[in-house]
Amino acid sequence: MEAWLKDQLRYGAKYFVPSLLKYPFIGKSSEELRAFRARTGGMVRGVCRPNEDYGLLKGMGAGWVRTGISLPPEDPGAPWPDIERLWKYRKNGLKVMAITPSVGYFLERGIDPRTPEGEQRVRELAREMVTRLGGVVSGVQICNEIGIPRFGHPLTMDEAVRFLGVQAEAMAPLKGDIVVGYNSVGPQVDQHFKMRPWFPYLDYVGADMYIGCFFPVLTQLGMFEVLLKYLWAFTRKPVMLMEFGYLSGGAPKAKEEKRAILRGYGAESERGARRNIREFVGRFNETARKYVERCASGDWGEFVFSREFRQHLYRELPRGVRVRGCPHTPEGQAEFFRRLLPRLEKLPFLGGMFIYTCQDDPECGICGQADCPMETKWGLCECDGTPKQGYYAVKERWGKP
Repeated sequence: MEAWLKDQLRYGAKYFVPSLLKYPFIGKSSEELRAFRARTGGMVRGVCRPNEDYGLLKGMGAGWVRTGISLPPEDPGAPWPDIERLWKYRKNGLKVMAITPSVGYFLERGIDPRTPEGEQRVRELAREMVTRLGGVVSGVQICNEIGIPRFGHPLTMDEAVRFLGVQAEAMAPLKGDIVVGYNSVGPQVDQHFKMRPWFPYLDYVGADMYIGCFFPVLTQLGMFEVLLKYLWAFTRKPVMLMEFGYLSGGAPKAKEEKRAILRGYGAESERGARRNIREFVGRFNETARKYVERCASGDWGEFVFSREFRQHLYRELPRGVRVRGCPHTPEGQAEFFRRLLPRLEKLPFLGGMFIYTCQDDPECGICGQADCPMETKWGLCECDGTPKQGYYAVKERWGKP
């Protein structure tokens, strides 16, 4: 078992259940939460990775968009292209939550946060970013899901937390009305535990949740409330659901279909692929091959045929991965939002939420395959921006006066 997963289990066993047991006996609001809502203008309702159809975005009732940004140019006098792009949303009546670059972008520029010189440069860039974003964005999320290997590599959890924390500390005296926080994948108790010394510099804590889309267990909608209640009880910070959504496509593959996929990469079986795993991976497309090379540690065969990547390899959703009554179809996606949004809005400590995502992607960003549902079917709209039934389900809830 990978050390990362062991840490999730160890910290989860120690703090997750005790936090849930504490929830009924603590306050459900705070002065900090009220101040947060005053700065955000009330409940945040937004969409991730927006397109530039501002009427479509506002038509569903979204008041915010959440989007990534690059590092500022190395030349201090050069314009930062992101500013103009973000300003268009602001000018068209949408508030912006900007996601700052993950560690890989710093490393590409020769900045290693694990060194004293690199950490100092990280602080300087954090100050520059929040200063230049003033008046343009209303929120900042420092990095994205840095507690998982995909985004945190090559940092350990302790190093990743410090990378987040020093940026929050650097931004704090300069952020003005911008709310600053971070996110995790699911509960990620170890990350939130280690972030506690940096909480004074943060305005919110966030989590991303995809119930019924990755694992065939704990697929009830009530799990959203369970996980968010834990986060409030454990951190006592304003809580944000930074990503949540539901796939509008995807199904299990038959054995023969899987065997045909393996043959396409030169193997007759998974066992045969494992025996020559480097050669097997070498036949992947560039996107998938580079992902394995960057993220796999130790046994490549174990990584390729683990639950997460095997779903990309076979371009499938395993049997049982769904919320009851919400099949992975356009109508099932719409039903998911009809059921869930009212439940989320009743949580008294929730600062807001961002739906993932605005529109479908033409190919998966992890495996590079156009017919992989894992990263291509999240949209409220088709790839060309045509609204799906899920868009109208959200509009029914959010578009009310």
